[in-house]
Amino acid sequence: MKINKAVITSAGFGTRFLPITKTIQKEMLPILDRPLIDYVVEDCVKAGISDIIFVVSEHNYQVLHYYRENQRLYQYLKKNNKLELYELIENLHLKANFHFIKQRDADDYGTAVPVQLAKEYLKDEEAFLVLMGDDFIYKQNGLSEVTAMIDTYEKSGAKGLVTCIEKPDELLHRYGVAQLAKENNFRYLQALVEKPKPGTAPSNLANISKYILPQAVFDLIAVQEPNPQSGELYITDTISQLALTEKVVIHQPQGEYLDGGYPLGWLLANLSVAKDNEKIWQEVKKFVEQR
Repeated sequence: MKINKAVITSAGFGTRFLPITKTIQKEMLPILDRPLIDYVVEDCVKAGISDIIFVVSEHNYQVLHYYRENQRLYQYLKKNNKLELYELIENLHLKANFHFIKQRDADDYGTAVPVQLAKEYLKDEEAFLVLMGDDFIYKQNGLSEVTAMIDTYEKSGAKGLVTCIEKPDELLHRYGVAQLAKENNFRYLQALVEKPKPGTAPSNLANISKYILPQAVFDLIAVQEPNPQSGELYITDTISQLALTEKVVIHQPQGEYLDGGYPLGWLLANLSVAKDNEKIWQEVKKFVEQR
């Protein structure tokens, strides 16, 4: 079985970035000269993913505009003898087969909703990727973490996969933390414990919302009750339910997890990527040293 499709979610309000996210999606904020979401897309493309399904807000089409051709810009650059600049973007729309689904205000809210909305595009897939559009695994060697996820999934014989990273004990109360069991050199999920009280976390592995999921999740979401505190449908609840009957393997990435979903994380992500650009990094160091 080959995993061919990925769902990338990008329909949230980005409230931690207000006021800028009143008009600009957080997934479209730049990491150097590319939007955050493009690092997620690039990882999928390197792994051979043929179809990428974006779930976007019905009020915001910035992702769509980024990944389609722009003839108006082409004509402008041609007229001004700057066509060499168009080479920077001319193949963006060819990276994969892109599909766009609107998440409407009338739809339910929560991280399980984009998955359910993409059901029709995934009906022929035994399993598929689900990724967030505002964070990514960065590898200096340029290798794909999605490829590593798929490798873990295939070798484990699991029906699903959840990606986790180690966090210090004092921070675990901020995350969904994996309760796990070990078997045949793999760690399998028993449940995701959301924001455990200090000292009660079942492990030091925090969920970072990068999944491989089977068709069975659609039936689980269909009967899932919203979270009583928020009224939202969480994919973490779906996965915990899946883990009761199927093996869900835990994948621990080798690259650097960069979370661009909040201002400090976004700044640190820019600095992490900038370190691999010698010219930019020298200017950054000079700037800091002069302060």
